[in-house]
Amino acid sequence: MAPPPLRSVRFAAGRTYAAAWRALQAALLRAAPGSVRRDLARPRLPAAPVHRRYGLRVGRPVDRFYIERFLEHHSGDVRGRVLEVLDPSYAERFGRGAARIDVLDVDPSNSRATIVGDLASGQGLPRETFDCFICTQTLSLIDDVRAAVAQAHALLAPGGVLLLTVPGISHQAAPAAEAFPDLWRFTKRSVERLLRERFDDVAVCAEGTVAAAAAFLYGIPVDELDAAVLDPHDADYEMVVCARAVRR
Repeated sequence: MAPPPLRSVRFAAGRTYAAAWRALQAALLRAAPGSVRRDLARPRLPAAPVHRRYGLRVGRPVDRFYIERFLEHHSGDVRGRVLEVLDPSYAERFGRGAARIDVLDVDPSNSRATIVGDLASGQGLPRETFDCFICTQTLSLIDDVRAAVAQAHALLAPGGVLLLTVPGISHQAAPAAEAFPDLWRFTKRSVERLLRERFDDVAVCAEGTVAAAAAFLYGIPVDELDAAVLDPHDADYEMVVCARAVRR
């Protein structure tokens, strides 16, 4: 081991070298063209997603954070006879006042479906039956969205509530692996127009920030993000659109 005075000299020399190198880098950056300085200041984005399929393999996708927060906020509407698409997970989680939960699917092989019916054509669907219809991330898979909204209205009993979410900024679902292709993306304005064609009492909101949208596109799960980047909503980045509509 070097004697203490020699170690001190080495540490001092190292600090001097590091300071000189930082000063040289700063001088070179000041002398560089503006385009170079701007390029260096920009974040280096990965050329490929971190995970595909919304990051489902490694955690909870970012859009689920907003969807679940919306449903939690309106959990008081999940009451009486409740209908959900594909499986009853949200109805069971948020339906503290649910007397009965039904599951809708067009695919008869779904063992959890209690109603096999088509939300676009209305085939197989009951009328004026449900107090709440939870319809999350489904309209984007239906060709005739206006017909689907009309059928959602017809499913509800008077006073029944539709809790709807649709994708805004999102990547494409895997077309080759999907039985029902991913067709549409929505904005807050488009959802409000669609719902007001059938419903009188409509409240629509959008959720998302540029950081949340970027993380979602890269497939980074919400649990790996700083919660501070998820709010407040930036109106230029509508990642998820949520709506509550009441049949009067």
